[in-house]
Amino acid sequence: MNTIYSILIANRGEIAVRIIRTAKKLGIKTIAVYAEQDKEALHVKHADQAWSLGTGSLQETYLNSDKLIRIAQNTNADAIHPGYGFLSENSKFAASCESAGIIFIGPPASAIQTMGNKLEAAKFVDSLGVPLLNVQTGSPEKLLESISKKDMPVMIKAASGGGGKGMRLVQEYSELKDMLKTTSREAKSYFGDGTVYIEKFLESPKHIEVQVLCDKHGNCIHLFERECSVQRRHQKIIEEAPSPTLSEMQRTNMTSDAIKIAHAIGYVGAGTVEFLVDNNGNHFFLEMNTRIQVEHPVTEMITGIDIIEAQINVAQNLPINHRQEDLNIHGHAIEARIYAENPANNFLPSPGNISYFQTPKLINIRIDTGIESYAPISADYDPLIAKITGWGENRVKAIGQVKKALHASYVTGIYHNLPYLRKILEHPTFLDNQFSTDFIPQHHDKIIEELQSQYKQVDKPMLFAAYIFINTRSNAEKNPHTIWEHIGYWRTFMNWNIYLNGEPHEVFFRRKDSQITINTGETKKTFTLAQNQKHHITIRTQNRQENFIYSITNNATEIIFNGLNYNLKRADHRNTIANKKQQSKDINNEKNIKSPMFGKVLAINVDKNTTVKKGQTLLVLEAMKMENNIIAPFDTEIKEINVKEGDQVEDGQILLQTSYNLKKKVTR
Repeated sequence: MNTIYSILIANRGEIAVRIIRTAKKLGIKTIAVYAEQDKEALHVKHADQAWSLGTGSLQETYLNSDKLIRIAQNTNADAIHPGYGFLSENSKFAASCESAGIIFIGPPASAIQTMGNKLEAAKFVDSLGVPLLNVQTGSPEKLLESISKKDMPVMIKAASGGGGKGMRLVQEYSELKDMLKTTSREAKSYFGDGTVYIEKFLESPKHIEVQVLCDKHGNCIHLFERECSVQRRHQKIIEEAPSPTLSEMQRTNMTSDAIKIAHAIGYVGAGTVEFLVDNNGNHFFLEMNTRIQVEHPVTEMITGIDIIEAQINVAQNLPINHRQEDLNIHGHAIEARIYAENPANNFLPSPGNISYFQTPKLINIRIDTGIESYAPISADYDPLIAKITGWGENRVKAIGQVKKALHASYVTGIYHNLPYLRKILEHPTFLDNQFSTDFIPQHHDKIIEELQSQYKQVDKPMLFAAYIFINTRSNAEKNPHTIWEHIGYWRTFMNWNIYLNGEPHEVFFRRKDSQITINTGETKKTFTLAQNQKHHITIRTQNRQENFIYSITNNATEIIFNGLNYNLKRADHRNTIANKKQQSKDINNEKNIKSPMFGKVLAINVDKNTTVKKGQTLLVLEAMKMENNIIAPFDTEIKEINVKEGDQVEDGQILLQTSYNLKKKVTR
């Protein structure tokens, strides 16, 4: 037995916090590492020790294997747990740990190497007789020659990829050449290997994966399967266990193939074998992830097995203490991933500072997160904020539990997908298990339309009353020595210009202690402040009571009302004039192409003085481990290129200047 007394966690965020939780339960000392921008992160605070990786790129910090091993040696760490992502599927890192006499909590380097390269994995799995999709290999030039128009659509994949990165669906043959180039570049950036291959595209499949657990004594079991078909950008956002799709026969066949693969490769530890399932119920090997998965909590909830604990025990050369015949599926579990992204803007990442973050404490609800209020969400990392996992006796009850938890979760300061997740869980197609990996492409526009309709139907007077209560004080709270009194916030009758999500509204109101009467010209209502706490107020009218969550940053107030976030800001006369001037300036500068996010310029696809068509890709920005194409919104000519490849850009920064003028076009 190789006893582990201390573990260095070569990761960050929620998975680092998750590993620390189990290690502490086992009485094992934990050592965190952090890039300087993460020095106040939750995993740093929870660990017994924390060591800085310095500043710089991912390659200089979390991907710096030499530095990680050196810290492990300096702290006398017995083992390194890589979590998921980063170096978790890097066979060289696993081998380096072994050479340094440090236990790598994961499979042997040989298994990582075989399964880490998707082409090698496909050959290996094919030799076992496991069903496989047709794969085309070769250089980009050879791939272009081997694929014809009749083969479309196809998937381009990175040979060393995983986690939804390095994947492109190509619908039109004319796009194939550019997509091969883009996917290869992304693969080189994330995985250090630009090799790509082309795979047959399966129409409307289910994405189902099997959790396996193997030890060094030849024992290998499965912990049943997970349904992971709800995806955006080929990344899962809702997972559940067990799959509501599989029959008992299909489950037996799929789990048997997963065990066959794990046994044949000499697998050790926790791993996941992923499959696609067609409309006839046939399954095809997709890939094997040689690490802990983001969605492992749903499996833990239906089996009662702590998979991180099992990983640690196996790494100590202990046998698995569970027999396959003794394992049963207990109830149903669903996980929803809260991301820092804007679903209404093609799920663009939303780095920034969280000004308020709260999740509920509910029975049968598990929260996994690596952040807290006032935490920065860096553009350098994956945009995951938290995972909410709920358990129920059946699927209907599990969905209800997660919905309840999502309604009691709040995020302000950045864009996020909380309302979007709630819409998915309410969707008839999801509830009836009639969905596939096409669910979001098929229903996205309708979901966004419904959310925008909810925004428009908001009770504006009540929202304005909440804003005024938050940003004024009653006469009883007056203090003549404060600036508030000098600028007139105490006056009984007021007229404010309030911007609601950027739209101006003139609001007349009267406040007297705990009451406000608002006259919008169309309606006149009185509201009573029933409760006022930090980040939370309750308002009553004659026949209803509503709760509001809020945060205040940069003179703006963000209010969550009925599950939706609203930004409100008051403009005095001088600000109104300034805003009008800025709006006029913005109209005249509509010909500028601006960055929709913080990010890094990966590629510039146009030259100065070239003509471009609407829909053409102008630049490629990288943010939160995703590539984002900046598309021409109109036919135009490029006049100036304001950035170069490798530049870090800010949200709203001008990237390109064109000859297009929106104002002129409107008046034609």
